[in-house]
Amino acid sequence: MAQLPIHRIEEIGLAAARAIAGGQVRAIRVRPALDSGDEPAYFMSFLSETSQTGRPEVLLDIAHKVRDELIENGDESYPYIRLVTQDEWGVR
Repeated sequence: MAQLPIHRIEEIGLAAARAIAGGQVRAIRVRPALDSGDEPAYFMSFLSETSQTGRPEVLLDIAHKVRDELIENGDESYPYIRLVTQDEWGVR
């Protein structure tokens, strides 16, 4: 299994999030790491409008779209998705 370069993962993630949530998604941060099962994963935070952050169906739809695109590009890492507000974005 190949892991894609971060810039490509960011492109895939942002395109998927905007396709699902529209222009309310303004930016992305990606942190590659191992998940709790020691499998490769991408922890993705998306800067979004407040109205989007509390909708679990949006998170699931984005995660599915990102996962499909990653697999299509030969990367089987699992994406973990968070939508955050501007206030949360500045806090790391």
